[in-house]
Amino acid sequence: MDIFVDDFISVGQKPFLRRIRRTLLHAVDNVIRPVDDKDSTFRREPVSIKKLRKGDCTWDTVKLVLGWVIDTVAMTIQLPPHRLERLWEILDSIPRDQKRTSVKKWHKVLGELRSMSIALPGSRNMFGRLQNAISLKDGGRVSLKKGVHQALDDFRWIAKDLGSRPTRIAELVPLDPIGEGHHDASGAGTGGVWFLGDQAIPCEGWKAETPVIWRLQWPQFITDSIVSSDNPNGTITNSDLELAGGLLHLDCAAQTFDVRERTILSKGDNLSTTFWERKGSTTTNSVPAYLLRMFGIHQRYHRYVPRFDYIAGLSNLISDALSRDFHLSLGEIHSQLAHLFPQRAGYQVWTPSPGLVSSIISALQRKQSARESLLVEPPAPSGAGKSGSTSQLNWASTPFSKPSKTKFQSYKSSSTEFVPANLRPTAIPSGLDRLKITYGQLRRRSSPWGPMTHGTPRSARLTSESRG
Repeated sequence: MDIFVDDFISVGQKPFLRRIRRTLLHAVDNVIRPVDDKDSTFRREPVSIKKLRKGDCTWDTVKLVLGWVIDTVAMTIQLPPHRLERLWEILDSIPRDQKRTSVKKWHKVLGELRSMSIALPGSRNMFGRLQNAISLKDGGRVSLKKGVHQALDDFRWIAKDLGSRPTRIAELVPLDPIGEGHHDASGAGTGGVWFLGDQAIPCEGWKAETPVIWRLQWPQFITDSIVSSDNPNGTITNSDLELAGGLLHLDCAAQTFDVRERTILSKGDNLSTTFWERKGSTTTNSVPAYLLRMFGIHQRYHRYVPRFDYIAGLSNLISDALSRDFHLSLGEIHSQLAHLFPQRAGYQVWTPSPGLVSSIISALQRKQSARESLLVEPPAPSGAGKSGSTSQLNWASTPFSKPSKTKFQSYKSSSTEFVPANLRPTAIPSGLDRLKITYGQLRRRSSPWGPMTHGTPRSARLTSESRG
């Protein structure tokens, strides 16, 4: 049971439904006194009789909860018809040829889109250039440039997609991961490795429980554009390359094993990249804005739940070699690092598609590529039909991990973070319990509202603050 202000949200199973409801109503009466003969005729019962007659406090498998329609049989969540109509109304109110709008209207548009994006996987990655428009406002007006309209077109694509399929709950809540992958990037190229769990179902042509490696060498004109001490006027940073490698890394997972409605854990050794991936957007019209938009489209299409974490560079030996040692063959790299592969199970090689590589190169040049380059259907899962795998969903024991009380933690690179035993197929599902940077919430800071009375005890001030 969850209580959100005055909304009581309950989930139960037979034969306890009547008992749960009775306990809930008694709890309300224990907190808020019921009406008696001594009360005014204007005082109403704490539990609204009018709302009860309309169906509140009744059990159902399909329910409107906090503005979302939740179906506990189909395990889906979707916008109700009136909110979906409102989404189209917002998008239609800003035609593609509109050049400006008021700051007030733009704040309202972003606010409503943000409220809807909570259960629309991939949509939070579309806000980069929408937010950037506010930072470039001129007085009370916001310029709606080409990039803004391109982002709105992405929302139109998502809105259209909602009509064909509702969002599955397993696309929103982290489960036990079915794969853990490490990736890295350098001025020479990028590469990574995926270790599969025992619940992972490979696509046709791929083997279960055998690590998958990949790498890509950057074109020379990309290497020449990297910011360095010798090239201070470059346009691409190392963090940009790490983020591009992170997207290729996710596509490797989506094309080699069935990630639909499953959680995958991706790790890199660049903190900027990790926090960009977690946040999903940036407020500048920079390379990350173009790449993160591609992250959102990719997640929406392939329907997985990504979780991102940091791994120290000294522990990221496999990915480091794959992203740098292009003078060595993959067989030579594997022979040097075979002791880091669990169970000595060998390896499989995945090669990025030319279309995806071209789109990522365009993003590194701050050019938007066609959405279709990311909508590449993977091979069918081996032993499973198009409806998906039949393996049981295992909810993570700590889906949002342990709470974190600090915004950042201090890290010292260590070669002991890479533990091959943790990458065995049976150990992969517990990967979220070993996150280096947790997904917990920050500690709320006390905020003094109004002046303090001289001599007031601290305990009294806390009580006053808690009352607001």
